Amino acid sequence: MSKIYEALKRAEREREKARDSFPVSRSDDGKSGRSADETYRRLRASLLFGAGASELRTILVTAARHREGTSRVTLGLATALAAEEGTRVLLVEANLHSPALARRLSLDHRSGVADYLAGKATVDELIIPVESLGLSVILAGTLHPHASSESIESLLAEVEPQFDYILIDAAPVNRYADSSVLAAKVDGVILVVEADRTPVVEAEAAKRNLDRAGARILGAVLNRQRSYLPAMLQGLF
Repeated sequence: MSKIYEALKRAEREREKARDSFPVSRSDDGKSGRSADETYRRLRASLLFGAGASELRTILVTAARHREGTSRVTLGLATALAAEEGTRVLLVEANLHSPALARRLSLDHRSGVADYLAGKATVDELIIPVESLGLSVILAGTLHPHASSESIESLLAEVEPQFDYILIDAAPVNRYADSSVLAAKVDGVILVVEADRTPVVEAEAAKRNLDRAGARILGAVLNRQRSYLPAMLQGLF
């Protein structure tokens, strides 16, 4: 994790210089089109080579705080995993606090995780095939009072036999305890850090929260890199 902290500190110093010298451009995650696809393929390769494909079936993606691009990274990685022929991938939206996948995938709001946790839907009613991406999705669903993703373990146990990989889009670990609880239940965790926005202290706090939960941290993704970052940090490390 030291590399990500070094990059963030360097970015903080250079950000002020860059604003005065030339305009800073920004896209959804610092790349577009083919370049973005290739980045997620490299992320998939780094993930599976570094941890061993047989050891990773459930992977949680979280961030220090809101709007770091967690949903985008989770969807990109899920799509890259699903690109392998015959691979069954499920993307679970466990962020019940600020869900974004229905809008991102242009799906109607349907029953989802929150409905399952409230006892108002079965697993079979939740899974939505997204044929264009070659994967399936479970949305956050209709929020109910007292519905918490802390009890999502039973849902994961039901769907795990049906899929090779389950990617979980989780709420910010520094903001909600349920992400720490979930992190301890999965095979591995990826921390998303925004290059131009996440303070170093927040990234460090997120790592401490995950460590305290007993999570297996696979690495960090430096998201939304700006053109003036001195060295491009790709994917997972």
